[in-house]
Amino acid sequence: MTTRGMGNIDTAALQTLTHSLRVGASEYAPSEADDAQELPGRSPGEALSRPPSVPVGPRAVLLDCGTSRVEGYTHVLLISPSAEMWLGSHVVSQLGMVLGRVVGVESYGWEGSDLLHVRAPGLEWEDLLREAQDALAEYLVSQ
Repeated sequence: MTTRGMGNIDTAALQTLTHSLRVGASEYAPSEADDAQELPGRSPGEALSRPPSVPVGPRAVLLDCGTSRVEGYTHVLLISPSAEMWLGSHVVSQLGMVLGRVVGVESYGWEGSDLLHVRAPGLEWEDLLREAQDALAEYLVSQ
């Protein structure tokens, strides 16, 4: 639980900072030469016109990875709420063991049905997520 306190804000420091940012802003403003129309193969708004891609396979099950706040663990993987429907309860119950195939993973523990805490001190979160998704894909192919 987070305790919220009270404090004072130094508005003079904020005013000095915003003034300094405004003074140097012209150095970083885009020039006309940076116009997106001149970039080959691109047109403004092109990315917005395409429908978003829906993740499939292991990317639809292992959604994200972050830093665990549970003592003894270094990372936490966010598991899709639909994982059991897609994979079946047997496969979801084996996710911890599947992640044990990832080099560097030392232990795991569940928090509810959608957070899987992992101890993997030598891995960056994006590497763990990618490796975990790959391990799940290999496991599903072998079944």
